Amino acid sequence: MRFRFIALVGLSGALLSACSDGPAEDADRVREGQRVYAKECAACHGARAEGAGPASLHLDVVPPDLAGLKQRNDGYFPREFVSRFVMGQLEKDDPSSPMPDFSAVGLRHVYPNGGADGEVLETDFANLLNYLEAIQW
Repeated sequence: MRFRFIALVGLSGALLSACSDGPAEDADRVREGQRVYAKECAACHGARAEGAGPASLHLDVVPPDLAGLKQRNDGYFPREFVSRFVMGQLEKDDPSSPMPDFSAVGLRHVYPNGGADGEVLETDFANLLNYLEAIQW
């Protein structure tokens, strides 16, 4: 009887762990976020997200270092703030800032022919945030 109970608990645990997101899925999400970052953000923020990418030479401002957000926020990655800023939900200090409102322009480099919206874009933006969080130093 005790053996059956232990076996049932073990089997239940195995089944529950199979239903949850694992490290491989997390890595896939980060990798997909890196792809989105490379296509949409790296030109201005740099390949390593440290600011001053090649397109920033033509801007009046230096894009911020995105890899150091956690360090500048007392060890906390400001995921919600970054999400709201990228999606144009926060008022910018400089209204003429070259930072696009991605909720309006979408991911035009990831999907140059259009066709992605709604849940796809939400997933892409979540993966972008996963990538940014993963590269914090």
